[in-house]
Amino acid sequence: MGHWRHSITLRLSLAFALLATLVFAALGAYLSRSADAHMAELDAHELLGKLALARHVGSNEPTPDALAARLGDALIGEHGVLVAVDGEKGAIFKWPDSSLASQLAAAAGATGPVGETPVRLTLAGRDYRVVAGNLQTGWGETARVVVGRDIRHHTDFLDQLQRDFWLALLAAALLTVVIGILIARHGMHPVRAIAQTAGQISAGQLAARIPEADVPPELAELVTAFNAMLGRLEESFQRLSDFSADLAHELRTPIHTLRMQTEVSLAKPRSDDEYRDLLASNLEEYERLSRMIADMLFLAKAENGLIVPQRETIPLLALGRQLFDYYGILADSQQLVLEGEELSVRGDRLMLQRAIGNLLLNAIQHTPAEGRVALSVREHDGAAVITVSNSGPAIPEAALRTIFERFIRADPSGEGSGLGLAIAKSIVIAHGGSIAASSSGQLTEFAVTLPLAAPQTGAG
Repeated sequence: MGHWRHSITLRLSLAFALLATLVFAALGAYLSRSADAHMAELDAHELLGKLALARHVGSNEPTPDALAARLGDALIGEHGVLVAVDGEKGAIFKWPDSSLASQLAAAAGATGPVGETPVRLTLAGRDYRVVAGNLQTGWGETARVVVGRDIRHHTDFLDQLQRDFWLALLAAALLTVVIGILIARHGMHPVRAIAQTAGQISAGQLAARIPEADVPPELAELVTAFNAMLGRLEESFQRLSDFSADLAHELRTPIHTLRMQTEVSLAKPRSDDEYRDLLASNLEEYERLSRMIADMLFLAKAENGLIVPQRETIPLLALGRQLFDYYGILADSQQLVLEGEELSVRGDRLMLQRAIGNLLLNAIQHTPAEGRVALSVREHDGAAVITVSNSGPAIPEAALRTIFERFIRADPSGEGSGLGLAIAKSIVIAHGGSIAASSSGQLTEFAVTLPLAAPQTGAG
């Protein structure tokens, strides 16, 4: 019962049935009033005809008895009609029942001036429509004529019609509920398909999609959003799977090295100096593992939007000089060039220092002796563009497409974890910027685009 209380199908069906019932009830009331008005019009036409007949007969007859005889003959065969003619000196004609006709005349007089517009009266438990009027008799007297018609056959017909209509309306409402439930359940089939597809989703099965071809327009947006959500989940799980595989592969090498060195050291007694050299070598591997884990944690936070840069104004050329001073000792055989205009951006100094430093270190490591490494700052379309370029062999086009991914090394035999460029990209994106790489001939460039800092306004 609780299930049906909250059922959308039942609510829609009941709402539809209620609306249909109200519409048909209003239509029935209109038709009932129209039928009653039509029957009243027919009764009025007949009553006025009898009144005109009484006037015609009365005006042509010389005596009251002649009028009564002539009018009685004219009304033979009429059923449900009462006629009363009263003159100045008393009753002239009562038909067909003098007592009932007298009551009709009295009731017509008691309700006020009844005229040629039909009025409805109740007499002896029955309803009548009544008209009245004066006539000029052939003997010079003014008489009053009252004509009534029993409308019980009309009221009985309308009452029966209303009973039949309400029974039909009740049956139609119940039928509407049943049909509405069937239609609504059929219309909810796409929703059940969504639930069925959602029930099949698991970490190992994210390729299921709901077909969008035959989806009703009302559910098209829901189905599209659901499929898009599944696509994002599939992509996220794939990235997670790739990340786990890459991490296991990268951690295996230093751990294997540590294990081998430890096994060798334990194979036979050694001198203090040999143990000291072995521990120093192990320390280097530990530091490599520590850096790799820290970098992976940083990337994991970046991919989930957990990096919130501090905002301060950072002069880019000054930042470039600091990086040249720090990395200059690594470029003793290369030429370092810093150029451009003094521009500032808003961001986290340490994070931007790390991102541009990774690009600069990458350029120095891949620049041959006597080569050139340049860092330039310029403005383009209202943004600051920091370009780090170096001379040397070009990077293949296929490698450029994946160069910002994790554990990607342009030179597989080189040093490093392959995370520097991925970290640089995540930092730039966290600052609302973009990064791109290009390589042709003997020149490779990495371009970072960042929003310029708004100009500071001092107090006047």
